[in-house]
Order: sequence, then C-alpha cells, then structure tokens
Amino acid sequence: MAAILDCRGVAQEHLDWVLAEKARLSSSPCLATVLFAGRSEAGSRQYRALILKDASRLGLEVRSLEASSEPELLELIERLNRDPRATGIVVFYPIGGRTADEDVMDLVSPEKDVEGLHSINLGYLIKYKRFLNEARGVKCVVPATAKAVVKTLQRSRIPLEGSFVTIVNNSMRVGKPLGLMLENLGATVVKCYDRTRPGDLEWCVRRADILVTAVPDPGFALDPGWVKGDAVVVDVSYQGNIDISSLDGRCSYVTSPDNRIGQVTRAMIFVNLVYCAQNAERR
Repeated sequence: MAAILDCRGVAQEHLDWVLAEKARLSSSPCLATVLFAGRSEAGSRQYRALILKDASRLGLEVRSLEASSEPELLELIERLNRDPRATGIVVFYPIGGRTADEDVMDLVSPEKDVEGLHSINLGYLIKYKRFLNEARGVKCVVPATAKAVVKTLQRSRIPLEGSFVTIVNNSMRVGKPLGLMLENLGATVVKCYDRTRPGDLEWCVRRADILVTAVPDPGFALDPGWVKGDAVVVDVSYQGNIDISSLDGRCSYVTSPDNRIGQVTRAMIFVNLVYCAQNAERR
C-alpha cells in the first residue's frame, strides 16, 4: 500500500518555524498581495483567500490589494517596492496583460520577492547559492512551490541524489526552478510539457523514480499504467493529473487529494517573508 506524503505535517512544521522566527524580529512582517482584478482567475482569488487565512492564524499583517488596469498594477508594484512597511510582495499569476508575466516578476524588488521569481533570485538558484550573507544568517529566497515539493520529499526521507526525476511542467513557477533544485541535490531531471511528443512523455514517466506533475489543464491526465513500481508520485495540480487511487499498491509514496502540496507552498511563502524581513533587519 502506498504511503501518503504528509503535506499537512510539512506545512505545519514550517508555519511553527515562522511563528518562532517572527517573535525574534524587531517588528512583525507585512505581506502585500497584488491581484489584477481585470483578468483574475477564480484560482487566484481562492489562493489569495487561503493566504489571508494562513496569515490570520499566524498573526501576520496582510495588505490585500487589487488593480483594475495594467498601468495601475505596475504602479502598485512600484509603490510597494518603495514602501518600507511592506516586507514582501505576492503577485497572483497569470496576469495575461500586455506585459509578459516574466517581466512583471522582474518588477517586484528582489528583496521583497517572497515568490522567488525575480531573475536575481532565480540566478542564485542556478548557482546553488543558499545564503545572501551566511555570516548574518540571511538565506536566499527560492520559488515557493518548487521548495514545497523538495521539502515534502525530504521530510519522508526519499532519496534525491541519483534518482531519475520526471517533471511534467516547464513553467517559471514550478517546473524550471524545481528541476534546478533537484539537480542541485544530485538528481537527474527531465522536464516534459505540451510540446513533448506523447511517446517521449510515456517513456519519461515510465523511467521516473520520482514523478512530479503540475499541469493546470483539467482535461490533462497521465496514464497510471505508465508509473513504475515503487515510484514516488507528487501531483501538484489542483484538479489532479493522475488517478491516485489507481496507484495504490504500485507506488511507494503518493500525494492525496485531501493532503495537497498547495498548503506547503503557502507555508513557504511565509518562510520567504521571514527571510525578507531578516534581510531588511540585518543589512
């Protein structure tokens, strides 16, 4: 019988850490969330609601902001960059405006980028730089979802070094940074996406010791029969990319629809917020 990856437990461990570190700061951090109301998706609003709920439990201040036009959105980000009261910034993607999402990511100050998506923070990940300043104990910020997957795997003591990992996602928020993290930890990583030929996708899934899938299309589904015995399966997608019930007895570890990676992602947002606050205090 496949063991369930305890995402809830991983999230709680890191939220407890946030509470402990918050008490050591000279002032409580403040998170600013930015939603482009003109084209926002239901998923973004739900994600924001969950972040606000988590922040309330942690006793953290959140400023929930919306922009009705793209110029207003860009101006709001710039204003928050200059605002010393805003410790961290979350922008809900996809925006779908004339300015590419990747360019909007670079408009957020890297020192307030709790999502770890600025080119500077991604550059630290490429170089496997863990500390902004090790002497001061200031850590680098890395993308929250990718970090959530890695921390969940590590908590279950799943070997990463030497493992063959297939990631079915190549986005800036998940697939690309997750691949870098796992490579930094000694895994061999292949990323598949919508341009991967079906036969190649099947081969990569069949080969995987660890399979991570994060396709946001409700119509996308992986064949459970492709998953090899004793594989670890992490389904990051909200709607489910694979029928987990069909994997029982085949896999060593799986995620569960009622114990999702998303809660760990949100916990990592707050971990990164603390890192930003520590950096601001220890300069």
